[in-house]
Amino acid sequence: MILLNQADKRYRIDYSKPVKVYRNLHKGCWSIKQNGLVKAHSDEINLYDCKFLVNEKNRLKVIKEKRKNVHAFVKGYIWDCPLNLIKQASYNPYSRNSFYDKGDSRSIHKAHFVKAIDGKLFYN
Repeated sequence: MILLNQADKRYRIDYSKPVKVYRNLHKGCWSIKQNGLVKAHSDEINLYDCKFLVNEKNRLKVIKEKRKNVHAFVKGYIWDCPLNLIKQASYNPYSRNSFYDKGDSRSIHKAHFVKAIDGKLFYN
């Protein structure tokens, strides 16, 4: 994990509070946001007690303008233990308004654990 401006207290991650994680397409990694600020970037992150969130207003803006914006997140607490998860989640704003299971296409709104790695989301 690459932490940002750790000398500045605003950019320190509080592990007792949830973070929002999203795929940063410009940097090719995951951005980790807390209290409205991006606090770190990482190629891999594990979370627990997770919710899959989509801002519907911004999703509709993506569809209308055909221009990407950050509007879908996984919200959860950082978990520093290794995870082996098999089920893969995905998201496509043009096809649906929620994250979904890549295997059976059912919508996903919550998960006990999520592993974000190599541009993919795995969950349990």
